[in-house]
Amino acid sequence: MSKLDNPVLKMLSWRVRKLGIEEVIQVLGAVASIEDRVFTLTDVVNLLSKDIIESRQKRRSIGTLLQNLAELGYLSKPSERKWVKNAPTFSHYLNQFILELSSLEKSFHIQHQHEKEKIVKVLEKPHRLSR
Repeated sequence: MSKLDNPVLKMLSWRVRKLGIEEVIQVLGAVASIEDRVFTLTDVVNLLSKDIIESRQKRRSIGTLLQNLAELGYLSKPSERKWVKNAPTFSHYLNQFILELSSLEKSFHIQHQHEKEKIVKVLEKPHRLSR
């Protein structure tokens, strides 16, 4: 699987039309490289390649991507123009949720099997004992 096929990156790129997956990767890398401190959109943009820096539309999309990451909980917004990371990297942040999701899926699967079992028992005809 190439990095362009990564489903998490694809989902992040859905809501930022002007950024491709490669550029989303660059933004995530730039945010991850910022030490644990408050940062601004300008701080992130200054860590990116020149073609992104020069495009006003792409800079706006980076702001949208940061907002999306805040909605997911990876970033917090202590003020109008400042951001703070809630985990060292996005992958670290997602790790706990992937484990929780796995647990939820397993509990649903077990619950679903019990429901099937009950239905099968109800539909079975009672067998008469021969005398």
